[in-house]
Amino acid sequence: MLYKIVRKILKVFAYLLCKLLGQPSVSDLETQLHDKYVQIQQLEEQERALYRVISKIRASLELEKIFRTATKETCKLLRIERIAVYRFDENWGGEFVSEFEFAEPGWDDVDTLGKNTVWNDSYLQEHQGGRYRNNETLVVSDVYAIGLSQCHLEILEQFHIRAYATAPIFVGKKLWGVLAAYQHSQPHEWKKLEIRFLSQIATQLGFAVKQAEFLAQAEQKAAELHKANEQQDILFNLVAEIRESLNLDTLFKTTAREIRKALRTDRVSIFRFYPESNYTSGEFVSENVLPDYDSTIAIKVKDDCFSEKYAVAYHQGRIQVLSDVYQAGLKDCHLQLLEQFQIKAQIVVPLMKGKTLWGLLCVHQCRCSREWKTPEIQFIRQLAAQFNVALEHSELLEQSRSQAHQLAQANHALELANSQLEKLSKLDGLTQIANRHCFDEFLEQEWVRLRRTENYLSLVLFDIDYFKGYNDFYGHLVGDECLIQVARAAQAVLKRPTDLLARYGGEEFIVILPNTNELGAIKVTKLIQKSIQQLKIPHRNQNNFQSFLTVSLGVAIQKPTAKSSPQDLINAADKALYKAKEQGRNRWVCAAKL
Repeated sequence: MLYKIVRKILKVFAYLLCKLLGQPSVSDLETQLHDKYVQIQQLEEQERALYRVISKIRASLELEKIFRTATKETCKLLRIERIAVYRFDENWGGEFVSEFEFAEPGWDDVDTLGKNTVWNDSYLQEHQGGRYRNNETLVVSDVYAIGLSQCHLEILEQFHIRAYATAPIFVGKKLWGVLAAYQHSQPHEWKKLEIRFLSQIATQLGFAVKQAEFLAQAEQKAAELHKANEQQDILFNLVAEIRESLNLDTLFKTTAREIRKALRTDRVSIFRFYPESNYTSGEFVSENVLPDYDSTIAIKVKDDCFSEKYAVAYHQGRIQVLSDVYQAGLKDCHLQLLEQFQIKAQIVVPLMKGKTLWGLLCVHQCRCSREWKTPEIQFIRQLAAQFNVALEHSELLEQSRSQAHQLAQANHALELANSQLEKLSKLDGLTQIANRHCFDEFLEQEWVRLRRTENYLSLVLFDIDYFKGYNDFYGHLVGDECLIQVARAAQAVLKRPTDLLARYGGEEFIVILPNTNELGAIKVTKLIQKSIQQLKIPHRNQNNFQSFLTVSLGVAIQKPTAKSSPQDLINAADKALYKAKEQGRNRWVCAAKL
């Protein structure tokens, strides 16, 4: 009892002494230490959350899926009521994108920002992005406490916005849009960690948009190559027909049909001048036209001004390209002639027989105006040239052989380009090994094959130990170089052409070993671990002691059956990898045979 009394007296004395000296008490220090510990825990939790979100963003190439994932995860992690994405247009106005927004239940149907709501901020338009151009965030804890104008408040009230925080999204050096967090029900005191997290997600979204733009450009190029290939095939076939047959009626019909099909236009007609008319009159001798529009066959056309104003130019190879006949400055008499045939846009190419203007190849758009593309015009020019060869019998063989050689080269170039595009679509852009898409396809293929032959299929799943700490300490550029070195070291171990190394995601890699039992899989696993250790890549571990980079590996072996699936094998390798980490990392664990 006396001991307790003395202890209380000492604690009171210590407290009074701290007060007298102006120093914090032990209790105060304990409280401060606890608060600091909580802050560190929160920061670590946010870093882990950020890493998870970034991994999900990088796992997809679909822009809508990337934004939906990011907004949903951010909304959940910040515990707020809505995350929206505002995209700038060319004049610095913009709109909220409905496909990218996420709102908590109860707010997802209330005046949704994301119904492609146009919200043109005059300040942002006048200052071309304002503060966001300087990569600054904007934080408002209560819209009623910052002195906004009434008109501004009315807009915010329309969408029930009580507090918000925004961060810019940059694609390269260009300000693309804004990632916005909204609180509807009440004010919200934004914490520094929340703003930092929002900014980091906005940065990652900028990277994702850039990646999607690169993919869209590649897909557009592939589509253009595919279309060019189709047109070259049509051209090649027409050349072959011209070579085999000089029957003009057949050639007329084939040419008109194939051109209309290739260009997806409304009508293609062949017009022939009467030989003695001095280019003042003639008629349409062949055509291919959609059912919605009138036929031009056998219609006689008389145009006295053509001989005077246009015949010489067409003799010299003129091609007339009109995207809109009403915007081309044509005379009324010429417009009336075009209206007779319902023409809104057209391409007209001369057809020559030797040095004589024989007729015209006419491509008509009747439904509406049309912007003709350079490859389309070039395609018509090439076909007209071949048609001229057919008209000039003596030059047929030489012209056809030359064109066939050019087409063969073009087709070969297109095949090489398509092959390269196919290869690029299956490679990881950083490490240049197989990507996740290629892994999924190859695993499914080998699973089906080995199920028939009843042979083993093995997987080795491994990742770099404490790679997040490596990135934090050395920086992401060095981290990327580290991933490249690890991929090369692992690839050097695989000697069989049937084995596949792929980047599974982030710092995770996976190896497919067909026709490989447990002994063989463990042998390869040890060699991979040793090969990476021999790189001796410096890495400060979690205790900040200098060491070298290591990996943990999980191995799974199975004979594929009708009752199992490739995912079972992946799950087993993943569990084995998890056990390797639990046991201290820098080791491998083999799962029991499935």
